[in-house]
Amino acid sequence: MQTTHPSVSSPIHHGLPSEAYVPATMPHLLGTGDLTSLFLLNVFWVTNVTPVVAGGTASFTYWLLAGVLFFIPCSVVMAQLVTLYPYAGSIYNWTQHALGSGWSFFVSIIAWLPGVLSMINAAAVTVSCLQALNARWVVPTWQQGLVILAVLVFAGVLSFQRTRTIQHVLNVAAGAMGLATLLIMISALVWLLTGHHSATNFTDVSGWRIVPLGPQTNLALLGSVTLALLGSDMPLAMAGEVKEKKSLTRHLTVATGLTLAGYLLFTFALLVVQGASVAGNTANPISLLIATVDGVLGKGLGTVMAVCLMFYFLMIPVALNVCFARFLVVAAVDQRVTKWFARLNHERVPTNALLSQIVIASILTVLIYFLIPAITVLGKPADLTSEVYNVLGAGLLLVWAVSFMFPFIDLAVLYYRDRDTLLQKRIAPLPLLLICVVSGMTLCAATIYFTLLNSFIPQLIPNSSWWYITGGLAVITLGIIAVFSVFVTSEASWQVAQDESRV
Repeated sequence: MQTTHPSVSSPIHHGLPSEAYVPATMPHLLGTGDLTSLFLLNVFWVTNVTPVVAGGTASFTYWLLAGVLFFIPCSVVMAQLVTLYPYAGSIYNWTQHALGSGWSFFVSIIAWLPGVLSMINAAAVTVSCLQALNARWVVPTWQQGLVILAVLVFAGVLSFQRTRTIQHVLNVAAGAMGLATLLIMISALVWLLTGHHSATNFTDVSGWRIVPLGPQTNLALLGSVTLALLGSDMPLAMAGEVKEKKSLTRHLTVATGLTLAGYLLFTFALLVVQGASVAGNTANPISLLIATVDGVLGKGLGTVMAVCLMFYFLMIPVALNVCFARFLVVAAVDQRVTKWFARLNHERVPTNALLSQIVIASILTVLIYFLIPAITVLGKPADLTSEVYNVLGAGLLLVWAVSFMFPFIDLAVLYYRDRDTLLQKRIAPLPLLLICVVSGMTLCAATIYFTLLNSFIPQLIPNSSWWYITGGLAVITLGIIAVFSVFVTSEASWQVAQDESRV
């Protein structure tokens, strides 16, 4: 496979080889609906709703706050960046043009690595779905690990198929989530229309307030809702495979609205039917969602809800694998990593990149669900699995939040570096873009801060220990990636110089 190609011109700087290679070799078949489905599968995880609902009506305040100050600004900034650079790789490509090759590879790695763990997280929801159907199923950690491995293998096999075939299935999954959203909303309406009182008093203004200090503080919700809104840049990593460039910005408008509306609808339904206290005392979020529909609309529609949720989360690892693999492809084409990752099969699918992610996710699964629980001298196997899983997840979420600072940084740098070109292609008034940059970066920083202060598992790891364990893991991870990216970038530059000297 050829991995060096003539560069093309970008709006502000000379282009990367991947900017010409991906459109020339990979099929152009993604439309607005396809990108919207990928966006939802990357961002709209309804399992995030239950812990937020435990905060009561204040959860609405935080959803709206994070939506207005982070989620919408993030979409506006990404729409501007993809208008300037409508190429594969999203944040990798944008950072390359704004900050150079050293930063671009570093940022792409810290954006890519959490995606591997997200595949495990999504597969773990399948375990929650099975346990919601029968609490005695897959209780031991090794059984949970087997289910997750099976889901990852399935995701890998499906990911190797033609991109159009995969996308049809992912679109059906997004439709299934639409049906699940409709069912839970109907459940709330039927609950109220049949004479039941709402489990939550929405007229109590004090419940909507932000409480910054004291034992009743609810600021931790800000970190939870912002983390739930990460991942919206992933479909743009496939920008080189779209049919029409306008789909890149159009889908951001549609998907941002659907995601925020979906989170608000699920939050409303759970607060009406179940209430904050029930949500706070429910360990399995899937069981709460199914019970809400089951208890109001009956067993039959409850089963439909369960099938929709399981199918949706079964497809999320597939969507993640497909989107995140594009980082490896463009990095390989641009000689940041070995060209092995950029090889395509006869269907023009990057099977090597897809396979490598499945292998890495499987290794982490074996570590978390098989090897760690076997070290019984460190504590109960189930507790050890939970501790490692949550600490690793929180650490990588912090890393991911850091990566989400860079679209805002990129746009600010591009404005100061080549203001005239940016102004010619701006999609919104300049003051609005500035507000989006400032508010988005502020919310990212606040999310990092509150994630450090609030343990995901306070019963096992108290807040006093949580911050330095997860923060230390995040810092070490960022340090290792920084050193690795410097080494790889230097090695790639040396290899290019060697190739040019032979010519």
